[in-house]
Amino acid sequence: MGTVQQPIERVLLQRITPERLSPYLQEAGNLQGAVRLYRWNIDLSGAVYEALHVFEVLLRNAMDEKLCQWNGSQPDPSHGRLHSSDWLLDPSSLLVRIAGRDIPEAKRRALKSTRRRPEGQREPRHEDVLAAMSLGTWRFILPGRSDAGKQRLWDEALNEAFPHLSRTPHQLERAVEGVYRLRNRVAHLEPLINSNVQAQLVNMRTVIGAIDPLLLSWFASTERIGSTLTDRPGQTDT
Repeated sequence: MGTVQQPIERVLLQRITPERLSPYLQEAGNLQGAVRLYRWNIDLSGAVYEALHVFEVLLRNAMDEKLCQWNGSQPDPSHGRLHSSDWLLDPSSLLVRIAGRDIPEAKRRALKSTRRRPEGQREPRHEDVLAAMSLGTWRFILPGRSDAGKQRLWDEALNEAFPHLSRTPHQLERAVEGVYRLRNRVAHLEPLINSNVQAQLVNMRTVIGAIDPLLLSWFASTERIGSTLTDRPGQTDT
């Protein structure tokens, strides 16, 4: 005698677990709607991650360019010379203080990555370490409210990475922080149904537009967050 096939929603409830589906059940009001909302949340998370591929790379490259220029002008008293332009492999004392914990960790990640490459082992280069830096580092380097060193770095270098900025440096830092927090929710597979994703899309556009309006136009033509938000399933089923 054959077994009775269960509706897919019941199977998903069991395998995804009621605890994980609970926020979607509360939002949708029934299991079928919750499953549709869960699937939509996956689509939205994917759209956010796609946008982050652009946002983070543009942000880090803009900041890296100016940090390289600035670092090469800083004296190195211990060697009686100027530091090199490679702020990740030869950081000045200010950058050691501000990003000193993140740089060694990025170097370790970069070393693991280079050792796995087909061309064989080699020491990490600037671009390897740069790619291994986290979004949280770029947020942290931007000026806060009470760090004179970060403010100096902004005044002497990083402000030039955002030539079209129409907000204060602190507002820029808050925008990057908002995107950073959304990135963490997506990375940890958390629900986005009650997160203000639209606000973080605005933050992404603000930061990219501050770097280059042409980049913003391209980003706006390729990101899927806006259209995915529009396609959100209804709250209840009839």
